[in-house]
Amino acid sequence: MLVSQTTPESQTASSSRGVCLVVLVFMALALQGCGFHPRGSFTRATELGSVYVDAGQDLSITEEVREALIDSSFTLASNRDDAMILLRLTNETESERVVSVTSNGRISELELTHAINMLIAESENGEAPVYQPAQGFNRVEVTREYTYDETGVLGKENEARILREEMKRDLVRQIILRSIASLAPSIAS
Repeated sequence: MLVSQTTPESQTASSSRGVCLVVLVFMALALQGCGFHPRGSFTRATELGSVYVDAGQDLSITEEVREALIDSSFTLASNRDDAMILLRLTNETESERVVSVTSNGRISELELTHAINMLIAESENGEAPVYQPAQGFNRVEVTREYTYDETGVLGKENEARILREEMKRDLVRQIILRSIASLAPSIAS
C-alpha cells in the first residue's frame, strides 16, 4: 500500500502557487475595472460617429485607407453630409532618387519615397465637420533604400515593386495611427 506523504516543502510550494494565482486574478480584475486596455486597442471608435474619406480618384491608397478604418472599428459614411469626421487625403507623391553611385558613375543605391498630406475635421456640438483655415496639413511619408545592380535588373525591379507595396501598407498604417492619435482627446472625454 502506498501512503502519500506531504512534506513541508510541498505544502509551501502548493500554498505559494495558490497565493500567486489569487494575486494574478486580482490584478487582472483591477486592470479591467480601471479601464486599462492593452496598447493598440481602440474600442470606442464607433462612438465618434462615421468617417468620410475625402480623397480624389487619383490617389492610389484611398481604398486601402477605407478598409483599414473599418478594420480599426470606424464606421464609414457614404457621403460627406452624413459624416461626423472628415479625413482629407491629398497630394500623394511617389518618388525615386539616387543615393549613391559607384566609382564608375553607375547607380549603386536608390531611395524610394511615398508621401501624402492628410487633414482631419471633427464635428463639434452636433454641427457638420469643417476644416479649420488655420489648420495645416500633416505630411505622412515613408522612405526605403535599396541597392541597385545593373546585372540583375529584373530582380531589382521586382525588389522595388515589393518595397513599394510594403511602403503603401506602412503609409496606410501611419495614416490610421495618426487619425486615432488626433481623435484620442475626443475619445477620452
